[in-house]
Amino acid sequence: METIKNIEFIPPEFNGDKTEKPQKYPQLLLRSTQLAFQLFGPIFPNAAGKVAYRLFSTPRVRAKHKISDEIIERARLFEVLYGKSLLKAYEWGKGDKTVLLVHGWESRGTAMRSFVPALVEKGYRVVAFDGPAHGNSDGKRTNLPHFSGAVKAMIRQLDGVDAIIGHSFGGATSVFALAWDQNAPWLDKLVLVGVPNRMEGVLDNALNTLKAPKVVSKKFKSIIQGKVSVPLKEANVAEAGKRMKLGEALIVHDKQDPVVPFSEAQTTFDEWDNANLLVVDGIGHYRLMKNPEVVKRVVDFVVN
Repeated sequence: METIKNIEFIPPEFNGDKTEKPQKYPQLLLRSTQLAFQLFGPIFPNAAGKVAYRLFSTPRVRAKHKISDEIIERARLFEVLYGKSLLKAYEWGKGDKTVLLVHGWESRGTAMRSFVPALVEKGYRVVAFDGPAHGNSDGKRTNLPHFSGAVKAMIRQLDGVDAIIGHSFGGATSVFALAWDQNAPWLDKLVLVGVPNRMEGVLDNALNTLKAPKVVSKKFKSIIQGKVSVPLKEANVAEAGKRMKLGEALIVHDKQDPVVPFSEAQTTFDEWDNANLLVVDGIGHYRLMKNPEVVKRVVDFVVN
């Protein structure tokens, strides 16, 4: 991918045989939560807004590996101090150039290990970490600014990185980490895999899932706004990315992504002058990181 504003496609024959299983939510718990917001939200909007924020910022699970593998076993483990908490990190290779892998919501650093072998073979050092309240890192709750701070802490610890590969929430936090920091370093390559654009859209989806009344939604958004340095309507990847010191970006997205609509990626691509778009069809939101053809295209972009 030598040209900027390039669009490429991965044909369906590279999708693989497995279909991505949809996420399952405990329906009884969800319905009980929805009913509680509908009954008590209009009466206690401030308290309900705080509860909604607490739910929104608390991962429901900590991702764990049922079995280990050679890539996980080869990782060199280290810790990074972030505030008063420790981030667990993983390192492979000893190259002069460094690639940072940033995982998504309710995931963990080693979930992105599919990129490791090829990058190490190309002479790169690859580093992943468990974000705050994720994996084996400290914390119970996190949000976009907090997670972005962890990304910045990792970049400082590594004395800068040459490329970042971010999946979903991890991609958005990477953009915000570098976009709103005047002292942010230059980044040669950025890869966004299944990344949402509009922060407000993510918030609206969460509120719709909770079936929160308008008065609760208003309080919830005011809490979020107090933690974000820009107006929520402007808190989007497409706009923030223009502020980054960035060489070139690759946006990877599935046209049928059930978690983050393809239109989010299209908007970011349209707004960025230094972006390439890799379109897949039918791989899914999470399987993107493990698809061999996607991994190959991403690695080729990073190293070339």
